[in-house]
Amino acid sequence: MPYRAIEDPAKLRRLLEATLLLEVDLELPTLLRHLIDEARSMTGARYGALGILNDERTSLVEFITVGLEPDEEEKIGARPTGKGVLGVLITDPRPLRLASLDSHPNSFGFPPNHPPMTSFLGVPIKVRGEVYGNLYLTDKTGWSEFTRDDESLVEALALAAGIAVENARLHQKVQDVAVYEDRDRLARDLHDTVIQRLFALGLSLQSMAVAAASSGMTERLDAAISDLDDTIRQVRSTIYE
Repeated sequence: MPYRAIEDPAKLRRLLEATLLLEVDLELPTLLRHLIDEARSMTGARYGALGILNDERTSLVEFITVGLEPDEEEKIGARPTGKGVLGVLITDPRPLRLASLDSHPNSFGFPPNHPPMTSFLGVPIKVRGEVYGNLYLTDKTGWSEFTRDDESLVEALALAAGIAVENARLHQKVQDVAVYEDRDRLARDLHDTVIQRLFALGLSLQSMAVAAASSGMTERLDAAISDLDDTIRQVRSTIYE
């Protein structure tokens, strides 16, 4: 376990606080952004990002950044998909710590308008043993590179994040089931109440049509009954949808 390599009580306490805060955020987008913030805070990283992998685990389908201003992100353009150094963690999901991004053989350089970044720390996030995404940190403030303690801290945080992500998914599933059950109940209520009332009204109109045969109202009542039947079919179709 990565936390066993952390001997500083203050850092362990900070890790515990960050882990507990992760458990508070059950909405996945909020949780992921909070994870990046906590990792940056614990390591002193200027920039942080989290890339979420596609189902095949071959590239990034979502890339969340923290530390860049909105106009800076806009100038950079398209989000990364997992090439270069970012892709190393996709093909080899193990922690990667570099004093300089340029020193890695897979470094492609930065796109135009991208702020310069030097030191790098990347850690995979696993959910149920499968890689869910990768946490990236760059430019440790006041240091030339991230330390082994930083790596252990972020590994432990990523472990807790994997559990939190799974909890958030389960929470969303529970909500979805509750919404489905509520919609199903509403549909039954609509069907039992609205359809029955419309049907009763149709029967009433039919009985009126018999009495109105001698008064010339039959055609008008037949047309109303036909319209009512169409309405019942449309309402029933809408309820089932």
